[in-house]
Amino acid sequence: MPKGASSSRYPISEFLRNLMEELEKSRSEFVQALGYRNLERGLRRLEPWLDCGDGYHLVLKQIAAAYPGHADDLQRALSETTAIKAAEAEAVFLERCKAEDGWFTPYIHAEGETTVPNGICIFGITGGHARWTTVQVSQSILELPLEAQLAALPDLMRWYLRKYRGQCPFFGAVMGFRFVRLVDYFQFDRHGVFLENVQKPFRCGQCSVQLL
Repeated sequence: MPKGASSSRYPISEFLRNLMEELEKSRSEFVQALGYRNLERGLRRLEPWLDCGDGYHLVLKQIAAAYPGHADDLQRALSETTAIKAAEAEAVFLERCKAEDGWFTPYIHAEGETTVPNGICIFGITGGHARWTTVQVSQSILELPLEAQLAALPDLMRWYLRKYRGQCPFFGAVMGFRFVRLVDYFQFDRHGVFLENVQKPFRCGQCSVQLL
């Protein structure tokens, strides 16, 4: 694709193209009007928004300041684009999870007060999520009807609470549990009381440590 060719159909891209057309400005003229003396820098910040609907956010603030009458429409286009991209990412994640069907085994994930471990290097070296936040569910439980599975799982959660004295190592106090399945999960509170079935996939974050 030639440099400068517009391919994105995201709302923010269309908004910016329409704004430049209304102002009768080329890309270069548009960034110059924003106050950029370095034309190449201005274009590097603008063009990703036009070509793929994402980029350097400061340039959007500059556009809103330069054209305050369009600021609300710009923010609306950005919000719509963010929502579309989130839905696209969720769809990709769902397909990736479905691809695990041949080997995925449901498990319990313990949730702490934070989502980032305190002492991430030690967390990774000592086993990461597999050791500290994951409770394996036996095959004998997984072979039960779903209702019986859900009734048996709180015993495993209480075992985890006793083992770590109510803490989720590296993440603070236990705030809840998730029974993670292929493309959905069952949410439990910190005491192992069932709350809801969430119809979207969940996977733990990845943590790896490389010693050089």
